[in-house]
Amino acid sequence: MNLLRLFGLGSQGILNKNRFVPGSVVAVSRCWWLTVKTKPLRRFSGDGAVYPHIITFTYRVDCVSYTGKLFIPPRYRVPQKGETISVYYDPENPERYACYAFGPAAQS
Repeated sequence: MNLLRLFGLGSQGILNKNRFVPGSVVAVSRCWWLTVKTKPLRRFSGDGAVYPHIITFTYRVDCVSYTGKLFIPPRYRVPQKGETISVYYDPENPERYACYAFGPAAQS
């Protein structure tokens, strides 16, 4: 797994090429090992904790399927399995992708 792609680093050049295809989320996993505390004082271990997610998605370019992963920070809406997202790709090397599949979470 390429960590730069996972965290979306270096994707501005791919986004500037403005070539995108629909992608489909095939898996969503919560990063239980990375806890972000939202309260200064907690009564129990899970009190006020939020977790980032990693989504796995597939996309097709010129009849070839590719798979990618994306880190979704805590406090952002996480796409669900089966949801369609926009995947930007490099026309010279379609394995290189950029994806912003998340947006601000609904405020409660």
